[in-house]
Amino acid sequence: MAEKFDLVIIGSGNAGYIPAIRAGQLGMSVALVEREENLGGTCLNWGCIPTKALLHTAEKLDDIRHGEDLGISASFEFDYSKTAERRDGIVNQLRQGVSGLMKKNKVKVHTGTASFLEPKKIQVKADNGETSELEAENVLIAVGSSVSSLPGLEFDGGERVISSDDVVTGQDAPPESIIILGSGAVGTEFASMYNDFGTEVTLVEVLDRIVPLEDPEISEQLQKSFKGRGINVMTQTKADPQSLEKTDGGVRLKIESAASGEQSESSGEGGSYGGEDAPVGEADGGQSLEAEKILVAVGRKTNVEGLGLENTKVQTTDRGIVQVDGHYQTDEPGVYAAGDVVGGYWLAHAAGHEGITAVEHMAGEDPMELDQDLVPRVTFCRPEVASFGLSKDQAEEQGYEVKESKFPFRAIGKALIEGEPNGFFKIVADADTDLILGMHAIGPSVTDLISEGVFAKLVEGTPQEIGMAIHPHPALSEVVGESAMAVDGHAIHY
Repeated sequence: MAEKFDLVIIGSGNAGYIPAIRAGQLGMSVALVEREENLGGTCLNWGCIPTKALLHTAEKLDDIRHGEDLGISASFEFDYSKTAERRDGIVNQLRQGVSGLMKKNKVKVHTGTASFLEPKKIQVKADNGETSELEAENVLIAVGSSVSSLPGLEFDGGERVISSDDVVTGQDAPPESIIILGSGAVGTEFASMYNDFGTEVTLVEVLDRIVPLEDPEISEQLQKSFKGRGINVMTQTKADPQSLEKTDGGVRLKIESAASGEQSESSGEGGSYGGEDAPVGEADGGQSLEAEKILVAVGRKTNVEGLGLENTKVQTTDRGIVQVDGHYQTDEPGVYAAGDVVGGYWLAHAAGHEGITAVEHMAGEDPMELDQDLVPRVTFCRPEVASFGLSKDQAEEQGYEVKESKFPFRAIGKALIEGEPNGFFKIVADADTDLILGMHAIGPSVTDLISEGVFAKLVEGTPQEIGMAIHPHPALSEVVGESAMAVDGHAIHY
């Protein structure tokens, strides 16, 4: 006999466990189904958290190497096993936290693979083959996504052709050299990390610039920074997956100039694949790259296979994107979806808000529909990249008359103190209404600083009002205030 709930959620990532908590707060009885051993989904187990733990170590390594700039001379050893141990400890601590939150909010967790028998009836199959059934007035699909590769570049268990999942769960020391295909958030973060770990890095991109979804000046600044650090950045370069050779020392892969690159269809985080401002090879005939390993970072694919959607009215695109309305309800009444599986920005923080919107709507609340222009896009490479909303070009394409500011970090005292004077902060505003259309930044701590702009846009604030807000001195946040004043040409320190 089926166990009955107000809500069954399939998947325990940010689009699953966060709305489960909100549903509990709203008095709903909730079942959460997770096929993996641990709760938390990609972000906690294979994505945001373990990646940023590794990036933090990488940043500290760079600080130590440049200690003499601060008058500090020291010898050190890099023990990756300790780094991996710390990474895994943080992940385990947060796993326990999520489990505790489920108990606190009376969410019943079921471990197994879920599939629709009927629109409101879910079968859960455990690893031992046993099955159970759940019924609910509402269902939230939050199955997320997984790493995708290319034909000819199939992952081999972390040996030669690896994914980001392999990196954040593996215990092996960093390779001496690596080729990274794709320069979206994943590719650039791992290029930055491996470079700080001492790995020889080649970053290959089929489009004409890295982080291709960001403002063009952001791409230019990041590429300049990467090249200055010794990362071999190759743009407008296409890799031939079928040419892959596994050698005694690693891998060999042919590349060639890309006359016209197209973003990978499976890309969810803005990555694509491909490469150098100079020609790739003689007469564009191509060349071979060799390295110990290849990291394929060409995007992600949704996890809708085997979900039994054919037993519902839920519609998907040919890429497996579940079709939803503004409150994340599918064509099947009472069945909702949130997170990577609905497309948009495949970001953990967006997924949580989408799930909350869905739960509040099914509970009879009147939640505000999520504005995609309010979703902050953050990349934790060094230097950091952050943005939201429209670039100047995008705004003008939509018919806005635009005014834009650009304020450099080198004019901010705290940036000089911290030894990070490069980068800038941009604000794009509507010249007619003064309303903020977007912000774009590259430099120290911009993944934190961008939140001020997101809030300002949410409450329909203007650059003038941000400029009126007193920013502490000396602080990196002064760059936001100065950039805001610069929209009207009133910047003080530049």
